[in-house]
Amino acid sequence: MLVALLVGALATIVGVRGVADQVQETAAQLQNVSDTVAELRSALDAHELAGHRLLSGAPVDRPAFLQQQRDLAHRFDDAILSLPAERDMGAAAGEARAEWQNSLTEHGLWDDQVQGLTGNRVAESPGLAASGAGVRSLLDGIQRSALESMESGLAYSAELQQMVIAARSALFGLAAAGVVYFRSRMVRFLIRPIEGLHSGVLKLKTGDYSHRIAVVRHDELGELATAFNAMAAAVHDSHQVLTHRATHDPLTGLANRAALTGRLAATFKPGSEPRFRHEGLLIIDVDDFKDVNDSLGHDGGDALLVQLAGRLQGCVRAHDLAARLGGDEFAIVVADDADGSVTAAIAERIHDALRQPFSVGDVRLRFQ
Repeated sequence: MLVALLVGALATIVGVRGVADQVQETAAQLQNVSDTVAELRSALDAHELAGHRLLSGAPVDRPAFLQQQRDLAHRFDDAILSLPAERDMGAAAGEARAEWQNSLTEHGLWDDQVQGLTGNRVAESPGLAASGAGVRSLLDGIQRSALESMESGLAYSAELQQMVIAARSALFGLAAAGVVYFRSRMVRFLIRPIEGLHSGVLKLKTGDYSHRIAVVRHDELGELATAFNAMAAAVHDSHQVLTHRATHDPLTGLANRAALTGRLAATFKPGSEPRFRHEGLLIIDVDDFKDVNDSLGHDGGDALLVQLAGRLQGCVRAHDLAARLGGDEFAIVVADDADGSVTAAIAERIHDALRQPFSVGDVRLRFQ
């Protein structure tokens, strides 16, 4: 009996230590990847914002922009070296760096090109934003690879746990009481937390970015749960940002052409809900808007568009859609009755709102 207990205890110690080491290694790797990607994302967002300002002709400290660019390049280089080779995480960081540099080069924002950048090139901003979204998508891929690596590590831990259970079961006849005691502790302090982590990974992989794991311990498993929650929050925030950028105009905050197309496609789709079968479409086009840009500059023109968008948004209801098609063109989709009376009323409301003067700096403008 004593020998059986000693063997059972030895098997338990070895198995638990192996699981703990595996969990600790996985937690450290996940935390490293999460921190690296978060730092890259933050620096990338700041640099892209400065790039949009340069393209729009706004005043920007160009030496500071170049220093920011060099710092971000060093961050990418460090990430390529520090990220695990497992699942090609380092290679993905290299691909993200190359795409980032190519995008800046294409838009005249790389290194010595910045000093020669002149004029307003705001039309290139959507292309720069799309390239930035591609780089962020690659960074998200690194995070997903880290999650998959964590899942593999947890699966190995589960296999090791099963081996420990099997070894202890073989000694059950001689040391039943001891086996029951140690197994109950394992279920309480090891198996259930691992199962919770594994379940959380599966939920995140299926798109449930709001799922979080309760952190009830302060050991390696607690660190792993904290790292998982940080990763899930980063993925959730990234998903929301990318979704908003894909459906909204960056200048005015209104819905963009893609969102408008989706709304109209849903309206005309066979079998759509009855409340969407009658909708009115209003198109607003500002005449002679080029004169505003020529006289007040593109910053003045942008300020006028932002004010115009705010008034249009104030004229519609929550379930209507105000969108900017591009330039000085806007569209309004109105959920209407069969006789079109609501659309007519909102059109009159917009007409009245646009009669009021607009202020751009010290200049007052009126639409005729």
